[in-house]
Amino acid sequence: MKETGLVSIPLWVFAWILLIVGILTFLILLIYAKYGREMSIKFSIITILITSSSLAFAIHFFLLNLGL
Repeated sequence: MKETGLVSIPLWVFAWILLIVGILTFLILLIYAKYGREMSIKFSIITILITSSSLAFAIHFFLLNLGL
């Protein structure tokens, strides 16, 4: 929060978007690993990178909004 007690709305929205993207890509990886025909290393690496970076930036933006 800022000194006035208001959060940055664009940063807050972007954090939620990244959180949703991270969770969705994680679920895609889980479903693909469980029910996929053959595990593709490239697909796994790409989804792990997207998931980890999305969740990391989302947490970072939430913490920025909280003033931490």
